Amino acid sequence: MKRRIMALLLAIMLAMPLGVLAEGIVWTCPNCGQTGNTGNFCPGCATPRPSMDWICPDCGQAGNTGNFCTNCGRARPALEPDMTWEVQGDLEQIPGETDRVKITTEFVDASSYIVNKQNPSLWEPANAADGNETTCWQFSATKGLNGKSWLDLFIGGAKTVDEVWFKNGFWAVNSKGNDQYVINARLKGIRISFLYDGGDAYRDPVAATLLDESRNGWQRVPVGRHDNVVAVRIEVISTYQGSHYKNDVCLSEVMLVQEAPAAIAMPPQQYGEAVVYESRPEVSGAGLLMKLATRSGPGTEFAEPGTFFGSNWQTASVKVLKKACDSGGVWWVQVDFDYGSYGRYRVWTGLKRVDVRLEQLQEEKRICGCDIMPTTDTRYGPGTGYAKAGETISRYAYGDIYQSENGYVDVVYWYEDDEYDGEHRAWIPESAVYNLYYGDNSGEN
Repeated sequence: MKRRIMALLLAIMLAMPLGVLAEGIVWTCPNCGQTGNTGNFCPGCATPRPSMDWICPDCGQAGNTGNFCTNCGRARPALEPDMTWEVQGDLEQIPGETDRVKITTEFVDASSYIVNKQNPSLWEPANAADGNETTCWQFSATKGLNGKSWLDLFIGGAKTVDEVWFKNGFWAVNSKGNDQYVINARLKGIRISFLYDGGDAYRDPVAATLLDESRNGWQRVPVGRHDNVVAVRIEVISTYQGSHYKNDVCLSEVMLVQEAPAAIAMPPQQYGEAVVYESRPEVSGAGLLMKLATRSGPGTEFAEPGTFFGSNWQTASVKVLKKACDSGGVWWVQVDFDYGSYGRYRVWTGLKRVDVRLEQLQEEKRICGCDIMPTTDTRYGPGTGYAKAGETISRYAYGDIYQSENGYVDVVYWYEDDEYDGEHRAWIPESAVYNLYYGDNSGEN
């Protein structure tokens, strides 16, 4: 069945009232233990019925809520009449809380961050959601306040968000005993808005003012109940200045919270490094080691935009943004450069061609899958300032998004029933993609 038809059917099923999907299901309350419940709330304590999330027995896709797997299309297994709902892996217990749980953040994006030359990832956006209050997201207020600086938290699936909690500023103390909270700037006025499942813009903004206090627990910001949320944006309106670094603004931790019994959530965990949705530490002025042969993606299966700096590669330099390893174990790097009247390019080349160390770069990561409408606006970079790609998307396609910037997305895409033995990759307008999903694109749905 065609992917876009399956996506439409899934959207219809997810839009059905909860009572329709839950018909005939008997569940046990995770809060008070009441058995034999059939409605959406426990008659003993009024606890809402836990999520109907299920794991596909064929492909292992988690977080399914409809009658068919969102990844492979398999029908939901028959529900047993005495089914008791288990804990949900995308919710985590908050220590000391019985009626609130943490929503797991899968990707983090930001308008900008300060790149430390010795450790490029030291202040990246992912640090604000890594469970470690001694790391932080740090950006410069000179990049702009009043909403121009922002942090996006991507959940990875539709959830209900009731509160957003903060550990403001930088909670670390350096090796010299200096309190990083005091010497760096902190968030003051903020605006919180929500991206809903199937939506294309953040909506329903909630304004708040964070307190200027360190190590005094979480600051809890109630935002009202918002259902079907897939991402939350925090815009910085104003700041408290630091005593030394007046414009280096820090946020140690932020957490999305749902009002729900702790019994349905996973136990608290020690969090490692979060997956970065989009952050681009740049290695400015990397020299070339030979002329610059390029591909639209990290591999020889992708199209060739061209070979650049043939006669003057010794004096040319490029910005290096990402790294990726192809199926043969060969490393590629993403480079960005201006090629005069031909335009600007953000393309890929073999590591051997650029004087850069791999440890300086972040490895690119897939964000999500998508369906794609036909478009003639395909680029070798995020915007009209970049050269046009050599092909157009002539019919409906599907693909994987790897980056998002300036209203464009970087997407690897395929056509249904296409016998073309290579892969297509280009930057296209965000308006050309729809039906974002978090499963993979292997096999046929």
